[in-house]
Amino acid sequence: MAFNFKQLNIKDPELLGGVSGKFFLRHLPVIILGIFLALGYISVRFDCITAMETVAHLRTKLEITRTEAQRERAIYMSSTCESSMQKMVDTLGLGLRIQERPPYKIKIDK
Repeated sequence: MAFNFKQLNIKDPELLGGVSGKFFLRHLPVIILGIFLALGYISVRFDCITAMETVAHLRTKLEITRTEAQRERAIYMSSTCESSMQKMVDTLGLGLRIQERPPYKIKIDK
């Protein structure tokens, strides 16, 4: 079953063979503008995606840094508390000191 071009009633015979070169020359500024807009869209989208990835990476790094800072603060507060207690014990002359080893249990076998 072949397609009948005479049923279309097209007045321009060049359109039967496809798009002519004159069409492209006539619409060249619009075509170039469309290409630049498409390239600009792709460029802006790429920049946006890379910026979002950078922000996500920096947020992760910030959270890790905050956790480390909190841990360091806890260590500092613990050491200042121990040192202030040691100073108080030394001024009272009790002869106590901070134990270097952790406590351990003594097991007696019967």
